[in-house]
Amino acid sequence: MTFLTRHRKRLIIATLVLGLLVVGLRLTLLAPYRIESAGLEPHDLQREAFGVGTVEAKVVVSIGSKITGRVTALNVDQPDRVRKGQLLATLENQDFHEQVAQAEHDLARTAADLVANDAAIRQAEANRALARKNYERYQSLSQEGAVSRLDFEQKENEHIAAQEAVNTLLAQRTSLEKQQKKASANLNFAKAKLTDTMVHASCDGVVVTREVEVGDAVVAGAPIFRIADCHTIWVRAHVDETVAGAIAVGQPARVILRSRPEQSLPGQVVRVEVESDRVTEEKAVNVTFSVPSSIPPIGEQAEVYIITGQKTQVSALPQKALVPIGKSYGVWLIQGGRVHLRQVQVGISDPSGWIEIVGGLDSTDRVALAPPEIMLRLKDNARVAVSTAGS
Repeated sequence: MTFLTRHRKRLIIATLVLGLLVVGLRLTLLAPYRIESAGLEPHDLQREAFGVGTVEAKVVVSIGSKITGRVTALNVDQPDRVRKGQLLATLENQDFHEQVAQAEHDLARTAADLVANDAAIRQAEANRALARKNYERYQSLSQEGAVSRLDFEQKENEHIAAQEAVNTLLAQRTSLEKQQKKASANLNFAKAKLTDTMVHASCDGVVVTREVEVGDAVVAGAPIFRIADCHTIWVRAHVDETVAGAIAVGQPARVILRSRPEQSLPGQVVRVEVESDRVTEEKAVNVTFSVPSSIPPIGEQAEVYIITGQKTQVSALPQKALVPIGKSYGVWLIQGGRVHLRQVQVGISDPSGWIEIVGGLDSTDRVALAPPEIMLRLKDNARVAVSTAGS
């Protein structure tokens, strides 16, 4: 009797344990997956091609001096912005200042000599006119016998001397004009040499590098600065070949600089390079963008998003509702508290997290929506507990 009682107790305990195990399994491993559901919704979508690149300048010019000399002043440094024609640096130029001063003095002296010569010519021409008048009068009187031959010859000699005086002064004027031209040329040359000691910006831009310090000696043509043209700043981005085929010049884009991750700068594709990188299987795409007032450093990394397609009011699902099926995609279709894998055809996807569904679902179908770890555990015909998905 005691044996039967003990056996019955053990049986009851085993039954209770088994029941608890069954209940535990149903509450855990055999419990339905808790998911949300989603259906097709109309959305405006835009497809973007993503690339990573660096800020570059299409035009970077080297600025140097035309002459050899020692640097006495540097007015800018990196990363200063400069304007075309702005004075950037000065070389030692005291000798050239003295040459300009001497040339100006010579030109002024020649100009004064010309003024004096003009006055002398006017006086000589007046004397010549008077001498000619006297000569002609005495010539007439001599023919009438009213004056002596000696008096006539005296007036004739005075007339000849007056003419020679005018000719001499005119010759002096020609010589002075030549001297003036030479003095003017010397002044222009001296000013040009002085100007050559001053280094100016050849374009609007930003100073990328400064190669010298005050006191350094530079040779003619050696770079003192490198300046990036502000109007040619762009991002040279590398885009995967799988999406590069949809990229074309003129497409809008947005650029996010590493130094300004919270700011999206509008841009545009201006060039798609023909040759791809054989190793990385990427294409280079040049994108201009709205350059901030403080120009980003040349070489700074940037992300580029190129809009390659746009559609309005298309049937779409949240991208997290999709599961991979080989090279295609599928969704977990909810039917009668269970899910079944359904292959779908997709179109363009949007950075906001939506993707176009072009086939495989009806407008009344509901699909599973859950965290990735649950989506990966779902099996065909698995039980689910569904709640309404937030849109």
